[in-house]
Order: sequence, then structure tokens, then C-alpha cells
Amino acid sequence: MITLIMGAIAVTLALVSAILIVNEKDVLKAIVLAGVESVFFAIALAIFLAPDLLIAYIAIGLGLNSLLFIYALKRGERYEEE
Repeated sequence: MITLIMGAIAVTLALVSAILIVNEKDVLKAIVLAGVESVFFAIALAIFLAPDLLIAYIAIGLGLNSLLFIYALKRGERYEEE
């Protein structure tokens, strides 16, 4: 039962991060929040004992996506216009 509660908390925090990402005007902050969201999902995968998915999610979701987004940000605008 405690596993389900901890997993629900981790996924809820990931959802809060996703809502903050959508409302953020600074693209760099949105990229950092996307990394935070990935960390919460990785915690949820660790809680539910899925180590193979955890390793892949950390490598791709946290590492590769963040690097690609930051590289693309160097070529574009940092702040979103209204």
C-alpha cells in the first residue's frame, strides 16, 4: 500500500511540473522543469521496481532530451512572446 502512495505522490509531482512547464514564458526554465518532471517519473519507475525502464528513461528522458533542447535554445529565442 505504501508503494502505491509513494508512486502516486511522484506522479502527482510530475503532473505539477508539467503544468508549470506549460505556463512558463522562459524557455530555459521550461527545459529545467522538464528535467525535474523526468526525475519524478524516474522516481516512480524506481518505486514500481522497473529498473530496465528506469535506466532507459534517465538516459533518454533526462539526458538526451535536455541536451537537445538546450542546443536548440542556443539557436533560438530564450523568451516566449505573447
